[in-house]
Amino acid sequence: MDTIISLRDLGYKQAQSADTLENAARYAIDNIAGFPEAIMPEAKAEVVGGYRLRYAENKPAKTFIVIDGNYLQETDLKAKKGIEKVIIGVDYAFSFTSQEFGKLKNENPALHAIIGEVRNNASTYCSNRFAELVTRAKKLLAPRAGGKRQELTFTESMTKVFDAQEKSCKVKQAKGDQVADISKYKLAVQAFWSTMN
Repeated sequence: MDTIISLRDLGYKQAQSADTLENAARYAIDNIAGFPEAIMPEAKAEVVGGYRLRYAENKPAKTFIVIDGNYLQETDLKAKKGIEKVIIGVDYAFSFTSQEFGKLKNENPALHAIIGEVRNNASTYCSNRFAELVTRAKKLLAPRAGGKRQELTFTESMTKVFDAQEKSCKVKQAKGDQVADISKYKLAVQAFWSTMN
């Protein structure tokens, strides 16, 4: 974490943070099809992966010693040779599928409680960061008409989605994605509009 050393420094760092968020929102608008109105699950998973990485930097993993089914922080007790140790952080907590995590409640309630706290706190952090990104993107896109946001028609909204997805398709095709084919994509868009019209 950056240390704030004065009120002037506070103002500078807050302004810098706002600029960073605006740049992130612009990047999201340009690189995520349909954003901020919609987002593909794969794209959101990548963004959330970045949030988790940052959360893990702020909240590093902790080492626990397992004694008789109890998980004690290593700092609470000096480890002896042969005692089981578990390092629990964001990566470990989310390495469990929802089903595996659910099973832990009965199979290992002590571990379930620790992992549950990490998962809940990290998820809240990620949700808040994503909400900030969406809010900033919407502000950037909102045309001002007497201070009110102008709503897009369905056609305008879908055109934006298709335009953004076309850029994504071109990038993925250039990277060798076997499914991404710009010619087929354009035919699919034409088929969509033919059906709608």
